[in-house]
Amino acid sequence: MKRKLLAYGISLLIGAAMALIIMGVRGIFTETEPREVMRLLSDAFFVPGVLLAGVGLLVFATNGGVFDMLAYSVLLFFNLFRKNVQDRKYRDFYEYREAKKGRKRKSLAFLLVVGLFYILLAAIFLIVYGQL
Repeated sequence: MKRKLLAYGISLLIGAAMALIIMGVRGIFTETEPREVMRLLSDAFFVPGVLLAGVGLLVFATNGGVFDMLAYSVLLFFNLFRKNVQDRKYRDFYEYREAKKGRKRKSLAFLLVVGLFYILLAAIFLIVYGQL
């Protein structure tokens, strides 16, 4: 349980650091108009939200086996440079896929959750921006 909370905390801190950097670069700390501040806040929280959620979705797709064929073909390509080309770990894709099924894959769902949290924050600031 502590590891999960630590993972959520670290990803929240990384997202907050990205948002602060974006805020600093865009000049939010010198802005005086409230409407412009809300727009900048929306932009600043949207970027880390999309990045974190995107990485979470990529990991989710990888865990589901979406990129197994690509990984197997890269493995075969690098096997071409061995002395004995026929001496390879997996005979065919089916064997490779079965070996991958046996491994326990890590869940990085916290990235998706934290990314969606930052996107929600960006949406709230966007709604406030629209109301001003």
